[in-house]
Amino acid sequence: MLMTRYSGGFGRWKNPATLFVAIGCLAIAACGSLPSISTDVTYCCRPAAEMVHSFRVEFEDVPEFLKPMLRDEASIVLDSKGLDYTEGDADAVLTMTYIDTPLPPDNTGQDGAQFKAEVRVELKNSVTGELISSGSVSRVHNVTVGAYMHEAPAREAMRKAFVELFSDYPDPIVDEI
Repeated sequence: MLMTRYSGGFGRWKNPATLFVAIGCLAIAACGSLPSISTDVTYCCRPAAEMVHSFRVEFEDVPEFLKPMLRDEASIVLDSKGLDYTEGDADAVLTMTYIDTPLPPDNTGQDGAQFKAEVRVELKNSVTGELISSGSVSRVHNVTVGAYMHEAPAREAMRKAFVELFSDYPDPIVDEI
């Protein structure tokens, strides 16, 4: 009797570990690339920027689900510039304004909507109102029924955008002992 081993088909997927790794690879491939966020610095920076040590955040027309991400990622970047986030009195106010611009259909035949999401960012002296820095971050979104935001890649992309947006902001002055 001649016996042959069947090695094709779905036999290799019977092992749960192999199946788990394959599904994980597909998930990473589907969500692995960071969303592309563009930045535009319109003004940076007043000499008074060096006197700013703390800031608070105010939002205008920003959807609730975006507020924590925007606040957290901007705070991480500004912390690296020597600014401390506070919810109380601060040297500066970081105002983030959300603008949603519908775009025409992209002719791909897919159901859904396309829009440009933009967040305009202004850092102003909290006492004088003097503009310290301003710019914007934006991204074009294609939204289909059942789509949802993947938070981890979105946070990383936002942080990278804020790093670029505040790249010309002065680094903290460190006193040497």
